[in-house]
Amino acid sequence: MSDKKEKNLLEHLNQHQMKSRRDFLSQGMLAGLSYVFVPSVLSMLHSNLSYALECGSSTQMTSNRIPILIIDLAGGGNIPGSNIMVGKAGGQLDFINSYESLGLPSSMHPRNAAQTNNEMGLVFHADSALLMGMRQTASVNTRAKTDGGIFCAISNDDTGNNPHNPSYWLAKAGATGELATLAGTTNSESGGNSAIPMDSKIATMRPVIINRPQDALSLVNIGRLGTLFGTDKSEKIIKSIEKLSESKIRQLSNKSLPDQIKDLMSCGYIQSKDILTKFSTTNIDASMDAQVRTTFNDLNNGNQRKFATMAKLILDGYIGVGTVEMGGFDYHTNERATGEARDLELGNLIGRVLELASLKRKNIMIYVFTDGGVSASGAVDESVGGRGKIPWAGDSSSRSSSAMFIYRDAGRAQLRRANRRQIGHFNDNGGVVSNANLISNSVTNLSKAVVANYLALSGDEGKLVNVVGDNIFGGSIDDYLFFNKII
Repeated sequence: MSDKKEKNLLEHLNQHQMKSRRDFLSQGMLAGLSYVFVPSVLSMLHSNLSYALECGSSTQMTSNRIPILIIDLAGGGNIPGSNIMVGKAGGQLDFINSYESLGLPSSMHPRNAAQTNNEMGLVFHADSALLMGMRQTASVNTRAKTDGGIFCAISNDDTGNNPHNPSYWLAKAGATGELATLAGTTNSESGGNSAIPMDSKIATMRPVIINRPQDALSLVNIGRLGTLFGTDKSEKIIKSIEKLSESKIRQLSNKSLPDQIKDLMSCGYIQSKDILTKFSTTNIDASMDAQVRTTFNDLNNGNQRKFATMAKLILDGYIGVGTVEMGGFDYHTNERATGEARDLELGNLIGRVLELASLKRKNIMIYVFTDGGVSASGAVDESVGGRGKIPWAGDSSSRSSSAMFIYRDAGRAQLRRANRRQIGHFNDNGGVVSNANLISNSVTNLSKAVVANYLALSGDEGKLVNVVGDNIFGGSIDDYLFFNKII
């Protein structure tokens, strides 16, 4: 841009000095919380100062963010026993006396021959529908690089009030994206069905709603600035403000706008990447991503479309934390086939996400929870879909658990403690022991443990207090962690 053109531009801009997010909104630069003027502007104006950027020098907790997908199962589905094995204080293989209330007749007790599967490290029941679904879509090579853990914790039934979703804390821990920090499939504070821990809320960080590829395209919108000044001039201003934090904005607000723009330009915008190319339709649209199309073969299917879009945005670094809500897990219908079908679909979708991570050569953490749990009783369901298991008969908060999966492209993550993939434990009747540890009867503490595990993947578990405000686990934090650093 010539000196004369720059002077004219600055004089024009000086008529509308912008000092705050409200000023940006009034000038049409931000169309609202569901739209982004440019990726860094949204993260800049909505950022918490603990992880803001300052002229290109990062103060984030870690620069090696691990993509994370949260799956929120609405209704109180089954995770422990019939899907992922749980045991007593000795861990997954310290079997309880009876798994009947967890859906398994005595003939399918895990102590019997060939009734467990540990091909992914984490031990599943051999007839787990969740495992079957994952095996349908995740290759042998992908499964060989996948492991996981199960949290045994009581959760209230059929309510969105469980503070299960730690997405805000995860963002504060470093899981930030270039288009938006948080995304969800539901218009809620968490982006899903369950709530966020009360103390985790950051008022300006509500998730954007993403359900299909077209929703992602709306995040890239240079707004009124582009129409006023044209692409070239807008791009220079976009690039110049790309790396500023709120504190820098406040410093600049005391200067005239021409001086502000000059300061912004001196902040290194010339070295910035070409935003308009990087965030083009071709790069953002999941339906135009060949790897996505290979992994998710039916984008007309609603759940495949949601998972494909969110997984692509997370793995490519456009979104920090993504929450996908799945309904239909309130399946205590006094038969077994309905629940088995839902669990199979869930596993199928998790497998697709893992396979996409493998194709993109990216690590990923997947966290799965449900509101409450489910109890089984009655005569076994001998139908084809029931496969000889005990029907799901009613809600049961004491039979709840949540699970995390880790795919590490360089090879399976290393456990911190040999064969310990279970935190908390069950009693011989199939219920969570409520006083086993700090997460057993506290969903908020469970969320903190999930954040601690996320931090541990980057070697930052010692910084838990900086993220959640305390370290309730103290010197026993290792007892709540599954894996060592993976990056």
